[in-house]
Amino acid sequence: MEWFMNDELPSPTKGTSPRRSLEQRLARRPDLLARLHQIVDHLDQSITDGSDADQAEARVIEQVRQLGHQWLTNWAEEANEHTQAQVPAQHPHASRHGKKKLLSWQTTFGWIQVQEAQWRLGRRGTVLRPFCVRAGVRPRGDSRRLQRVLVDFGAEDSFAQAAQRVQEHYGIDVSVGRVRRHSLLHGARMSALERVAPQQAARTLVTEMDGTMIPIAVPPAAGADRRKGKQLLWREARLCLAREKDSATPCYGASLGSAELAGTLWAQTARAAGLGPQTCVHGLGDGAGWILTQFGEQFGSQGTYLVDFYHTSEYLVAAAAIVQPQNPVGWRRRQQGRLLDNKVPAVLRALGNYLEPEGGPDAPVRTAHRYLDERRGHLDYAGARAAGLPIGSGEIESGHRHVIQQRLKRAGAWWKEPNAEAMLGLRVARANHLWDTYWTLPTSTQN
Repeated sequence: MEWFMNDELPSPTKGTSPRRSLEQRLARRPDLLARLHQIVDHLDQSITDGSDADQAEARVIEQVRQLGHQWLTNWAEEANEHTQAQVPAQHPHASRHGKKKLLSWQTTFGWIQVQEAQWRLGRRGTVLRPFCVRAGVRPRGDSRRLQRVLVDFGAEDSFAQAAQRVQEHYGIDVSVGRVRRHSLLHGARMSALERVAPQQAARTLVTEMDGTMIPIAVPPAAGADRRKGKQLLWREARLCLAREKDSATPCYGASLGSAELAGTLWAQTARAAGLGPQTCVHGLGDGAGWILTQFGEQFGSQGTYLVDFYHTSEYLVAAAAIVQPQNPVGWRRRQQGRLLDNKVPAVLRALGNYLEPEGGPDAPVRTAHRYLDERRGHLDYAGARAAGLPIGSGEIESGHRHVIQQRLKRAGAWWKEPNAEAMLGLRVARANHLWDTYWTLPTSTQN
């Protein structure tokens, strides 16, 4: 049974002193020892007082929280003493500077505090805070683990709701401002992350682009109260995705920038999904002019663009009420069948006999005719279906909802543009499965 035992703890090696007993090691840590005794007391009490499973679980969660806080407090005090003792050897010209200062930082177990001595190099030299450097903490700051928790909740809920969820699941109070600051800070940094492209280029790539409007607040340039006179407007957030033909895991990109910037991002996203020199690119979208232009510029002869079948059908639905008011559904279905068979001229003839006069206020037939006629080169539905490629852009529409709108179009929420860009970066990084990658990066890399 030895192979089955957990041997995560290091075993004593030859030449090392024998391991001291737990009682000996805790003798100089009475607070931690008292906490362990309290945990055992609660275990005994839960057995004798008839606690059910839920009550026992609630007790152990609270005890583990208190144990974690005590453990971190003991670590901070002892690590601080050890660090301070090494300062004279590491900095021979350093001398004590002023009184000790109370160093505090917040963790997932609550606030940790330690009295830290400060040192100065020479009479007017740099002030040293050796334990801050050794522990990697900032006064009144937040631990890295707590930052991850705050950003995790802040990415999915309003900042106020995120603070409530932290209290619910971790038993600590954090301000809404703290959640907002870390969510936007790390979101902006995550914007620079790129998904690693596959080693082998894709044979066929499916890619889509579309825009959605998000609420933006522009504060006045001057004034004591910048809440007054702010301008509320809607800005288009452009979202793109790319994936291999048979893959169910797309790579996303998003920006509030210009169409040209969105086009550049589109190409980068396609490369991250496996775009190579010989890759055939199948593009999908609603036929907007800027999308068609950017697709041509970014993918050239490698790409064929198909106007989303649902969007073309919407134009036929509006025209059917004029062409065949007695049976609009039957007429629309006949035209859809013709489109699927690439009989675009037949559809245009069916519309051409009912064109409204030029300059009329409402001309659904003429609008449908013009829309299809201008996009004849992007209506190869038969070819796409024969190749097993999608003819609808529902994937990008769904992406709008779960990547952008779910967080940035909440009721009553208005965003400053830099904050919206940061949240877009955070949401896209999570959609691209880069969350764990980001938090495993060295802190210096993130900064």
